[in-house]
Amino acid sequence: MTDPGTPAEAKARLRRELRATRTRRARAAREHAAVGFERHLAELLAGSPHLDVAAYLPMPTEPPLEPALAAAHRRGHRIWVPVCEPGRRLTWAHWTPDALVRTGGLGGLREPVGARHGAEVMRSVGVLLVPALAVAHDGGRLGFGGGYYDRFLAQLPRTAHPELRTAVCVFADELLPAGAVPTEPLDAPVGLALTEDGPVHLGARTGAGTR
Repeated sequence: MTDPGTPAEAKARLRRELRATRTRRARAAREHAAVGFERHLAELLAGSPHLDVAAYLPMPTEPPLEPALAAAHRRGHRIWVPVCEPGRRLTWAHWTPDALVRTGGLGGLREPVGARHGAEVMRSVGVLLVPALAVAHDGGRLGFGGGYYDRFLAQLPRTAHPELRTAVCVFADELLPAGAVPTEPLDAPVGLALTEDGPVHLGARTGAGTR
């Protein structure tokens, strides 16, 4: 049995609490959040009109990013979203608002049908949006437990564009005090959060794109 005092058990408890909160979030609140994410992603991209966006297609309870991605696409940004591969590895597929999408990836992840690309796509990405259930002010990110993004972020400096900014995408009330997210050695810290209220700089300053 897992020691209830370990970081892994503490993470599991926190995930359950945060998932329940997301399930209870009202539709009106999500619609309001969608407007905020669209506005603030546009602001992040304003200085990089020539660069791509790497994000993800959100599940129903996650921050509603899809309108923001569609708006970025209309402004001329190429959009990449992840595909979960064996060995906890991410590849990337090009997404447009009319792309054919299948459901069936890890945890029901929505993935575009089409060609897969490796981490080399990050050479043209200006903003990378990373999913999470919460993030702390010290940069500790609570993911979903698969480890895909922790591995990807650890290798990101090898392929990242010099202007890349990596931002964890969470609701504003999922931005927690420093130390509130238990961490383990393989957890990759982040330096920026994107919420419906705007971007928030965090304590982490390690690796590419954490500024």
